[in-house]
Amino acid sequence: MNIFSNQYRQNKNWLWSMSLMSALLGFMMMMAWVTRESRTTRIDSTDADQQNRVLKGSIDIQEQYLKVSEEVKRLRADKTKLEEALAKNDNGSKTLNDSLQEAKMLACLTELEGPGLVVTLRDSQKPTAIPSDAAIHDLDVLRTVNELWNAGAEGIAVNGQRVTTNSSIRCVGSTILVNDIKIAPPVRIEAIGDGKTLSGAMSLPEGVLDVMRRLDPAMVNIELAEKLRLPAFAGSTTRKWGTVPKETPK
Repeated sequence: MNIFSNQYRQNKNWLWSMSLMSALLGFMMMMAWVTRESRTTRIDSTDADQQNRVLKGSIDIQEQYLKVSEEVKRLRADKTKLEEALAKNDNGSKTLNDSLQEAKMLACLTELEGPGLVVTLRDSQKPTAIPSDAAIHDLDVLRTVNELWNAGAEGIAVNGQRVTTNSSIRCVGSTILVNDIKIAPPVRIEAIGDGKTLSGAMSLPEGVLDVMRRLDPAMVNIELAEKLRLPAFAGSTTRKWGTVPKETPK
């Protein structure tokens, strides 16, 4: 009798456990259905045009930024042509225009042409103890650019983005941003200057490129260039707080 009683209690406990699990599973399925329905209803409540843009992902801020940047380049080029046309009228205007164009070149607002070198950085294909060591990071790009400046580079561009005092080189997750524009390896860094001097500086022991080469020589490539043409900076140059002093200090 006790044997049957114990077996009955065990079966009863098993039945309760199965009932509880079934109820929990049913509740989870209901919540999943409600969440899905709520999401669908929220999207369906928008108008057809908004639905289409959201679902297709056509709202691309970076694409709009690039379009505006191209427009800025065009307007600055037109402005330069007008300044040059004005300078042809008299010698005083020509001197002023020459100074203006020199200032624009120093501010990276015009294209720059000259000899130099190209540094190309690539992710390593070799297995490493630390996987992140095989990838090119924003810090690698930043340190390379800084070493080129220190070696006497007169102008630098990274994947077609001109580097200026207003430039930023940073990362968001695994994505490298230069002037807030996404770039991806291979990273092409063009520098105008004395190519041999720049190449020698970038080959110094314990430099950023030397460290990368020791991990994998294929991560770094340096080429001398007889002629490079860097694009003008297309970002904003508006200053909010700084102004030119109206009076010279006494």
